[in-house]
Formats: sequence, C-alpha cells, structure tokens
Amino acid sequence: MKIWIAMLVIVAAFAGPAGAVSLDPGESSTVFGTTNPFAGATLLATISAPFASFDFSGVVTQNVYSGGSLPGVSFRYAIVTDSLGTAAIERVTMSFFAGLQTNLDYVLGSGTSDSPLTVSRQANGNSVGFTWATNEGIAPDKVAPFLYILTNAAGYGAGGVMSFMNGGVASVDVYNPVGVPEPMSLLLVGSGMAAVAIFWRRGVRARRKDVAVSTDSTVVHS
Repeated sequence: MKIWIAMLVIVAAFAGPAGAVSLDPGESSTVFGTTNPFAGATLLATISAPFASFDFSGVVTQNVYSGGSLPGVSFRYAIVTDSLGTAAIERVTMSFFAGLQTNLDYVLGSGTSDSPLTVSRQANGNSVGFTWATNEGIAPDKVAPFLYILTNAAGYGAGGVMSFMNGGVASVDVYNPVGVPEPMSLLLVGSGMAAVAIFWRRGVRARRKDVAVSTDSTVVHS
C-alpha cells in the first residue's frame, strides 16, 4: 500500500495542475477554464508582438514560466484586440510542441471576450490550438482570457509561431519549448521508487523477525 502511495506522489509531481486538459497528438477536448496555474512560478521571459489581418488586429504578450506546480517550462498568452478590426478572432494556434506533453486551458475570470470552447492538437503533435464557438471569439477592442500551455520541456528558445485566424490569418514569432526532461531525471525517479520498495521490504522483514523472536520467547521448555 505504501509503495502505491509513493508512486502516486511521484507521478503527481510530473502532472499538470488539476483541470488543465492533457492532449496527445490528434486529440481535442472541450475546455471549461481553471484557476491560475502560475501561482508560485518564476517568470523567465516576456515577449510582445503586434498582429494584423484585413479584419482584425491587436497585440499578444507571451510569458514564459517554470517552477511552482508547473510540470516544466510553460506559456501564458494575453491577447488584446484593438478597435480597428471588423471581425472576431475565432481560432488561435501555437507551434512547436512535437515530442512534449501539453496541457491546455484558460484562466477563469480573466479577460473581457468570449472564452474558447475547445482545444486540439495536430496529429503529428507539433501544433496546438484554441477554438471559439460559432459566432463567438475575440471581438474588436476586447481582452481574451489568459490562454496557457503547460509542458514538460526543460527550456525555451526563439522559433515558435502563433497564428490568429478568422476570414484572414496573422502570424507572429514567439518562444517555443525546447528539450524534454533529462534521462537522469527519469533515472532518479526510478531510483526513488526502487528505494521505497527496498525500505518497505526491509520493514516487513524486520517486523516478521520481531514477531518470530517474540514467539520464541514465550515457549516454555519442560
């Protein structure tokens, strides 16, 4: 029993906060929003970039975090549209996430626009996206709810792409995750589980030995 509890604790340390939707390549899911998963995390970098198409425009700010309850380097996106647009943004995608774990959602109570309805991941795992319901989206002169992507990446770097879609498409350069946990980290987890098992077995043997000694001491010789 103790071994299973220890294993669950170890697995939980590598999982994303409760509520965020875990997506494997080719999967999609409805999202309902979560509390802020970045509480206690460390801000590593920030980048802002303007975007524009023929029927929408605005600015996106991407924050990069690690630590706290995050499974690895993770990303938060703040999207603000201006009053010059004529249509709402209905889909947003981010790249490149191939080979990594991804947990997507948005922060409840943030923003002034409609919230996304679904999240999805490309079949090759490279691109992930947020989609709004029909006749909804990030309308002009609105602030979208904070969108976020939690990953198990070990670092980040330049080379990511974020795209905004409706009747038109606009893309900007952002940060993307780099690397996965080192094999040594996984080895340490495995070693920890093995150590737990060894100590548990030793405890069982010690208790059995104590019982045997106690039983022998109660035997009366004639």
